[in-house]
Amino acid sequence: SKGSIPHAFLFAGPKGTGKTSAARILAKILNCENLQGINPCNKCDQCISVANGNNLDVIEMDAASHRGIDDVRLLRDAVKLAPVSAKKKVYIIDEVHMLTVEASNALLKTLEEPPEHVKFIFATTESNKVPSTILSRCQRFDFKRIGIDILMNNLRQICIKENLSIEEEALFAIAKAAQGSMRDGLSILDQLSSFGGQGISPKDVYSMLGIVETELMFGLSQALIQK
Repeated sequence: SKGSIPHAFLFAGPKGTGKTSAARILAKILNCENLQGINPCNKCDQCISVANGNNLDVIEMDAASHRGIDDVRLLRDAVKLAPVSAKKKVYIIDEVHMLTVEASNALLKTLEEPPEHVKFIFATTESNKVPSTILSRCQRFDFKRIGIDILMNNLRQICIKENLSIEEEALFAIAKAAQGSMRDGLSILDQLSSFGGQGISPKDVYSMLGIVETELMFGLSQALIQK
């Protein structure tokens, strides 16, 4: 119905494309005390505590390390309790496909008759492994790899904010190596920034990642063609 919010979401897609980050933003939207249209204010107690990771009503669980029936039974018992201070109790379950068959069946019972005050956000890199019974009870959103241009622009903006000097070719090399993952791109940039010096050059990127310069590859290919 109009204005209704699904009780379960599924965010599916490759690693580093923002699934868990989007889940936290959605948790803010569900509980924000001063919602600005559809955007969280990022200033109220609910928004700040979600950002800091200490909101008692937004519970994050990694199914890769909590995949058994006992973990889900504890979750099912906790779900019945009302939120401490928020409007909704939000469970963010990462890599939900890692749950055992028994745990998935136990979770399914909660999804079939969820309390009004609870929302589930599942994230997975392998949606094909999520049981169809769980998939059918979720509103699904597919996350795709981020394009090189967008990755480069985001990394460029971060470098500007951090007063970090970087050559355009180096930005391209980082974005290409990240393979559509913003998280991987940030990780590479972070490691390179710790080197210090006069800024980041393409050679710094190639050296750290152990990859061959593109120009050298083209030169070698051309030399082979021309014998």
